[in-house]
Amino acid sequence: MTSSRRRLAALAVAFGVMAFGVMAFGGAFGGAFGAFDRTTWGPAANAATPSSSASPQRFAITLDELTPKVLHAGDTLSLSGTMVNTSGETLTAVSYALRISTQRITTRYQLAHDADPRTTFGVVLSSTRQKATDDGKVAPGQRIDWQLTLPIDRISMPTSPDQFGAFPIAVEVTSRDDSGAQQDRLPTTAMWMPKDAQFTPTKISWLWPLTDGIHRGLGDTFTDDTLAADLAPDGRLGKLLGTATSAKTPVTYVVDPALVDDATAMAATVSGPSASSEGGGSAPPSTSSTTPTAGTTKTATPKASATDKPTASASAGPTPYQVATDATGTKTRQGTGATSAADWLTALRAAVAAPGSGLVAMPYGDADLVALERAGLDKEIAIARSTGLSMLRSELAAPTSPDLVWPVDGQLDEATLDDLASDLVTTVVLDGQALQPQDPNALAGPRADLQTPSGSVRALLTDPTINELVSSPTTVVGGARAAEQRFLAETMLVTEQRPGSGSSVVIAPPRHVDVTTYLATLLADSGDVPWLDAVKVGTIAAQPADDVARQQLTYPASARNAELPARVLGAITPLRDGLSAFNSILGQTTTDPFISQANQALLRAESSSWRDQPQRAIAITNAVNSQLQARTNKVFVSKPGLITLTSRKQKIPLTVVNELPEPVTVEVSLRAVNAARLTVTRIDPITVDGGGSRHEVVVEVEATTGGRFEVQAQLTTTDNRPIGQPVSFEMNSTAYGAVALAIAGGAAGLLFLLSGIRIYRRVRNRRNGPPDADSAVDVGSPSSPAQPAQPVS
Repeated sequence: MTSSRRRLAALAVAFGVMAFGVMAFGGAFGGAFGAFDRTTWGPAANAATPSSSASPQRFAITLDELTPKVLHAGDTLSLSGTMVNTSGETLTAVSYALRISTQRITTRYQLAHDADPRTTFGVVLSSTRQKATDDGKVAPGQRIDWQLTLPIDRISMPTSPDQFGAFPIAVEVTSRDDSGAQQDRLPTTAMWMPKDAQFTPTKISWLWPLTDGIHRGLGDTFTDDTLAADLAPDGRLGKLLGTATSAKTPVTYVVDPALVDDATAMAATVSGPSASSEGGGSAPPSTSSTTPTAGTTKTATPKASATDKPTASASAGPTPYQVATDATGTKTRQGTGATSAADWLTALRAAVAAPGSGLVAMPYGDADLVALERAGLDKEIAIARSTGLSMLRSELAAPTSPDLVWPVDGQLDEATLDDLASDLVTTVVLDGQALQPQDPNALAGPRADLQTPSGSVRALLTDPTINELVSSPTTVVGGARAAEQRFLAETMLVTEQRPGSGSSVVIAPPRHVDVTTYLATLLADSGDVPWLDAVKVGTIAAQPADDVARQQLTYPASARNAELPARVLGAITPLRDGLSAFNSILGQTTTDPFISQANQALLRAESSSWRDQPQRAIAITNAVNSQLQARTNKVFVSKPGLITLTSRKQKIPLTVVNELPEPVTVEVSLRAVNAARLTVTRIDPITVDGGGSRHEVVVEVEATTGGRFEVQAQLTTTDNRPIGQPVSFEMNSTAYGAVALAIAGGAAGLLFLLSGIRIYRRVRNRRNGPPDADSAVDVGSPSSPAQPAQPVS
């Protein structure tokens, strides 16, 4: 019995070993070759399931290469990269292999799920497995280069023309330590394109921002010379422009006119095609001050041409641009970026004129639109927009899209949106999260319509996920190449959503994006891969709105907290009014560039680039105010001494002094502090020559009371806006006024009447003689008897 049991046990062990061998072989065969036959590799094997392991990854895996970007039948899929042991321990039995699924990803949710390293999908192709090192050991921090290849025809990829798309793959690293075996994964995707694939490409539009903040305040002196490096071919702006022009992908350039204005000022001394307007360069100095116009508004607006350059003789040529070397700007040096600026402007003109390119003007200085609206400065938005449009049309000689606005961070509130609509803006580019679908599962595109009290506005919505990928590759595990593959997969999934009718995507990189190889690659991919069709933004704006119910427009608290503070913008309105009044007394023939420069300085103070440095904006408005006061104080009424009025009406002389270099036209307004004491005849406008000229004005006044009283003389524009501060002096009226004369006359008349009555009585009494004795009565004592008259001795 014991012997039988032993034989049975041995037989059982033998069968067990055999079964284990079969299972092992079957597992290896299925892993290596199961994918070849879709009838034996069903959906269950392809389904993505979360990994049961919650342990942290032992390896940091990076994808450096994945080729080809678009797989066709007959291609060989090749991947390579690095892996670094981050566990802090020596790992053994380290190997890596390719995991793949032949079930395409059908939703963007599934794509995000499969991109989680903890997700398990498909099978591991054991034929691709390789040891990390000869002995399988990897020390802590050790870096290993890996490479995997797979002839795509060795697996059963779908051949139906409608089965194009993104398929999940992963590099899977297996290792052992004292706690046991673990698999770490770097998931990505393969883009599969079967023969005669049937789809309508997705229209993709890139907004390409060209802006660099503010580099000048009031006047032509630059606060820094950083643009010299940025505009160079290897600088940020130089590379941005070079990347866009070298790619096959059409883009819509969104340009800050302040940047073009600065570059034009820098390039003014460079001769040749790049230094002339409409072929390059700056406009000549302004010969007249202008008053702003913004649509139908009547607010004073800055000149819409390039900032005035320092006056120079034709023989001497323009003065090289100057850069401040101290905080006050009194010490300067010559700038170094004239040639770079000229070359950059030439390249920009060529770029915006290229077929398929678009051009959008930012409001001058990239104004903080919502902050301006909140401060009640809606007219400033119109001024910034009209100035920017005029400048780009003049300097770039290219058509712009005047009715499109891309606000900072793609954020607007409803009040600002309505203000833009009233200023004939028809399209705004917004962050997709600002106008979300009511149904989160709805198939929403980039077009929506917004209703405002001033009319309908088209909204172009960026894709939040794709925009985040464009902004930074660090949002994807595995490095820039893995992020690029995720970008391709996301856009492929957008195409899959509407394969017959087509979809659209709008991409808006950050305002001050740095050009990297990664960004350049994404832009190039947009023009290369077959499922994308790059167009300018106007093409997508012209599409009908998606039939998707959306939530109300949202303006997050983070956006409001980031706005320019109210204290920065409080000085704008009084300064605009003061500049307008000062401009009106100079007249249309003025050659003083101050008005134009000051108006543009105020636009620079409104720039969103000052959000983190509001004191810089305040410094600009303070400089404008200081210069404006200094100029207005040069036109004044010379303070007279005490003026004595010896008659009720009298003409008095006042002297107006003009220390400006140009003539001014003003009126003189005179009034008593107690207005009832003085009446003044209106004075006609006078023109006072410049250079310290003095002009005497004769003013007719009428005093209504006598004595001393305070009077103020105020210079005004011809439409009664004050210029400078009033001048106070005293008047002394020694003449009777009308009331005093009437009282004196009445008193004299009464005195005359009383005197006449008394004289009349005396005359009458003398004519009648003395009274009779019998009738004489002592009036002092009526009751006493009459006394006889006493004889005279």
